Amino acid sequence: MSETKLYGIFKNKLEFDIGDFLTEEVTELQKEIIEEATFILKENIIEEVESWGGNIKKNEEKFNELMKHAEEELEDEKYKEIKKSLKDYVKKLKEVILKNCVAIIPVKELPWIDVVFRTVPRIVQQEGKIQLIDKTIAYYGEIKCVLSRPILYGKIKGEEPLFAPYSGNLDLGGFKHDESFEGPKSKNVAYIDAVLNSFDSTISKSQVGKYHEGYQRHGDPICDYLMKDDELLKSMEAVKSGQDSGRVQSDIVICAIAVPHPSDKTTLVLVSDEGEDQARFGRCFEALLKFSAACCQLPSTGPTPVASTGQQAQQQGQPTGAVTTPGGQELKTWTAEELVEQAQKRLQSQPEMQVWTEEELNKMAEDRGSGIPEGMEIWTEEDLQELAEKRRAGGLNIPEWKPEDSLSECGECGYSLRPGWSKCPVCETPVGTTTTKDDDKPDEVESESASEDQPEDTTPEESLEKPDDNPPG
Repeated sequence: MSETKLYGIFKNKLEFDIGDFLTEEVTELQKEIIEEATFILKENIIEEVESWGGNIKKNEEKFNELMKHAEEELEDEKYKEIKKSLKDYVKKLKEVILKNCVAIIPVKELPWIDVVFRTVPRIVQQEGKIQLIDKTIAYYGEIKCVLSRPILYGKIKGEEPLFAPYSGNLDLGGFKHDESFEGPKSKNVAYIDAVLNSFDSTISKSQVGKYHEGYQRHGDPICDYLMKDDELLKSMEAVKSGQDSGRVQSDIVICAIAVPHPSDKTTLVLVSDEGEDQARFGRCFEALLKFSAACCQLPSTGPTPVASTGQQAQQQGQPTGAVTTPGGQELKTWTAEELVEQAQKRLQSQPEMQVWTEEELNKMAEDRGSGIPEGMEIWTEEDLQELAEKRRAGGLNIPEWKPEDSLSECGECGYSLRPGWSKCPVCETPVGTTTTKDDDKPDEVESESASEDQPEDTTPEESLEKPDDNPPG
């Protein structure tokens, strides 16, 4: 197992929570840091600033328990190769506690009710040594609007910084909200620690990289709107990242985030600055102010927000694995347990589902073997002949035309002649006259018409005589 993984396992085993060591009694060093952090807000502070600082003396019992737990964990054989480094890490925890401080600043005429400031000292492993980076700070607050999804602000080496959407639930490293905690989530130190740690998450960085390369930095309506704000981009770009401090070796770093809290109808906006200069306080706060204001001015992105954590998703009645595309479309997903539950509900709603007996199955098999399944329509030869005739007539049942028996034909042109006519109305050939196609050999025909032989009292129908079988000639 790699040293990095072992290092992470050891930290998780300790379950170190800075919130366990914060008290209202601050040291002189902590007081100075808080004064610098609140000085830029002096004109907008309307009440007394609440402050907390890491204190070992006030929490000596908890600190001793932490050290004892660390010593017991170090006895595990898997830490043998990096035991010395882990001992240095444990020693640095005391400095982390002493350099942690938090201030809740009540303000007016700003996007938030309260602005929260805190220091973010971190223990890092660089070049095989354990070091403490203690100049990092963060400003954050909750605005009274709910974004449709988390939004990250990141920097990519060699590229312009960008805002990128975070699809799905934020990677909080297993953090779960304490239901007994009351008040805004921005005042939950453990939760803010989890959000800050998510900046270094591989998942978070990959989402920034994917939006940059896979989507060409375009497609999410929120990010597109933020990227058009030149003043916002200028302030955000000035913020110092983990690359500037040397803490992060990755090509992608994250400096800020906006996390929606649908259950509270708010969005947490947080900006972190890892610079070491005195100007970091004003630089970080300006970026937070403009980022928060821009989020408040966003056009509506839809009535159904995406929960930022699995627990919030359950509270909203949404699937815990909700996924949103960079274009803003929410894709519903289900866990294995949810699928099983839905299958059971379907079975309960369909108790009368058809079931076949063995005899019925055998009969159906026989029908299939005969080539003519039961119920299939069968045609006779007469039916097929009738269908063929209809198809030839264009689908219409039109009977074949036959000449009437009572009519004769003109011997010259073939026109039908009615009884009583003495000559053809078309070619004026006398009735009873026949011709041939050979003009040199005309056929001899009966010269007298039937009308001349007809008695005066004979009807036209009776005048039609059957032609002789042996005409004169």
